[in-house]
Amino acid sequence: MTAQHILLILNPVSGKMKSRSGLFDILDELYHLPDGTPASDRRVTVCTTLYRGHATELASAAVAEGYDRVLCCGGDGTLNEVLNGLMHIPPENRPTLGYIPAGSTNDFAASLKIPSDPAKAAEAIVRGETRQLDIGCFDERIFVYVASFGAFTKVSY
Repeated sequence: MTAQHILLILNPVSGKMKSRSGLFDILDELYHLPDGTPASDRRVTVCTTLYRGHATELASAAVAEGYDRVLCCGGDGTLNEVLNGLMHIPPENRPTLGYIPAGSTNDFAASLKIPSDPAKAAEAIVRGETRQLDIGCFDERIFVYVASFGAFTKVSY
């Protein structure tokens, strides 16, 4: 089995800082196999975002830095940033993306039935639950789920 190099991009301020509170539970799940035994072949690096657009930068550099999986812990906006970074990587080299919802509304995660508990979402990733998703592009900006502007940007709130 090949070692897994996982980049966990965490937005520390999404969801009223909900992502911070579950970090150790998330890491516990990521460092164990589905049966609970330690996964000695995994290396997890946690990078917290520091500013708007930082998640995009981190994700787009993932392959060059040796990561084969990128996990996003934050809200729908953080997921969108990570997705935009990954889509700049050629498909044959693109790491898989995992989502641990930790935002205020998590509409996207709810629509896919991704657990709202960060540890349970990480457990689903470890079990290898995957989905194929369509993405869209509007004015060179990648999006998944919703593209909105004007009065519609605050509808989910």
